[in-house]
Amino acid sequence: MRRTVLLCALLLPGVAVGNLAFADGGAEHGNGGDKIRCASGKYEVAILACTHIIDDKHEEEGVRALAQRNRAFLYQQNGDLDLALADYTQLLKRPEQKHPQAQLYLNRGVIFAQKGDLGGALKDLNQAIALDPAIASAYVNRATVLMKQGDDTRAIADLDRAVEIEPNDAQVYASRASIFAHRGDNARAIEDYGKAIELDPKNAVAWRGRGFAYRALGNNDRAAADSAEALRLDPNLATARLDLGLSLQGAGNASRSIAEFDKAIKLNPRDAHAYKARGDSYFALGNRERAIADFNMAIDLDPRLSGARMNRGAAYLAEGKWDAAIQDFSSVIAADPAQAAAYLNRGQAYGAKHEGERAIADFGEVLRLKPDNVVAYRQRAFLREEGGDLQGALSDYDAAIKLNANDSEALRGRGFTRLSRHDINGAIADLSAAINLNPTDALAYRFRASAYAAKKDSKHFDLDYATAQKLNPSLR
Repeated sequence: MRRTVLLCALLLPGVAVGNLAFADGGAEHGNGGDKIRCASGKYEVAILACTHIIDDKHEEEGVRALAQRNRAFLYQQNGDLDLALADYTQLLKRPEQKHPQAQLYLNRGVIFAQKGDLGGALKDLNQAIALDPAIASAYVNRATVLMKQGDDTRAIADLDRAVEIEPNDAQVYASRASIFAHRGDNARAIEDYGKAIELDPKNAVAWRGRGFAYRALGNNDRAAADSAEALRLDPNLATARLDLGLSLQGAGNASRSIAEFDKAIKLNPRDAHAYKARGDSYFALGNRERAIADFNMAIDLDPRLSGARMNRGAAYLAEGKWDAAIQDFSSVIAADPAQAAAYLNRGQAYGAKHEGERAIADFGEVLRLKPDNVVAYRQRAFLREEGGDLQGALSDYDAAIKLNANDSEALRGRGFTRLSRHDINGAIADLSAAINLNPTDALAYRFRASAYAAKKDSKHFDLDYATAQKLNPSLR
């Protein structure tokens, strides 16, 4: 079975184009020892030996070509990509049989992909497949290039072909699973990861991938179990440690998730996502100081990590640090003007600063992006009412209640607006509905008491006022 190469998840070097060995004998030109060292010596020794053979003009052409193939592969394994590329390019100028030539194109295509030249990689991988349609690793690598180009459909078709050629190669299934997961088809990703695990139960990356897919579907228990197995197989797999923490976090266990994030950060101290995730758990536990410290670290490591800026802004908002919160939400909006949550949060910060016009503008943006956002209607209604725009406030409260008839805050707000517009009966109806939904809402009782006072109904006024005072003695 030819071992396949997965550029996306594993980024392995190309497959060998020879057997890294030479025929017996042949010391006529003093290269007998060099042939042995070229085939099996340590890197520096092997490179030197292969070079001696390549430079010997008296050596047979086939032997020199094999030495150059070996040297190219050694360069590639060692990460000396430009040197490997030069050797493969020179070798491809020689006449060669189809299968060895296909392997040369495959390996050079892998190098192009590693260097970020996706066009060059695709051209070489196409040539490799044209020369040898049964070379599974060429399909796997071409699938990875196609996925990077955004062509998931053709990538999956290539992996389907690779599965036909190598039906027992776990890595082919894992490769296809990673593309399914990338395009959001997590059910099929789980199926393929499961097949990869069945063929290779010690494949920690497949266990980790399946756990990721389970978590994407909201099955945190299965996700945690798969991540734990990945870590049992490879305790140093930092991504699995992060996934386990995220699964625990998703299940509502913030304290245990922090312990896993600690371990993930120890394994990879430069993982911005791990710091962001730990910050989220600290925030959930109410430890805003530690949360902000982790969000700071995440942003220092990856300034493009908008989730960390968004959540740091939320922590600042909870701390009453309005300007810092506004700065973070503004950064998120600058990077992605379609982030409705950032406008919503910034609007609340502006509102807390009594910058009503800016807040109303932000809530307007939220509703442009998300016309069914009840919170934005309710918040904008409050600010419009505060600014004297009672008709605008009433319209917004109407919209919020139409979207959610059980929104007690919107009902209370509309009741107060109706009271301000001298619609006493309408106010009492709304405030009574709000109290039915939330019998501990002191403000609703206080507003309804005012409505009864307007009707000169002292009995109901006294009852509601007393209840409001009992619930919140600071109300007057």
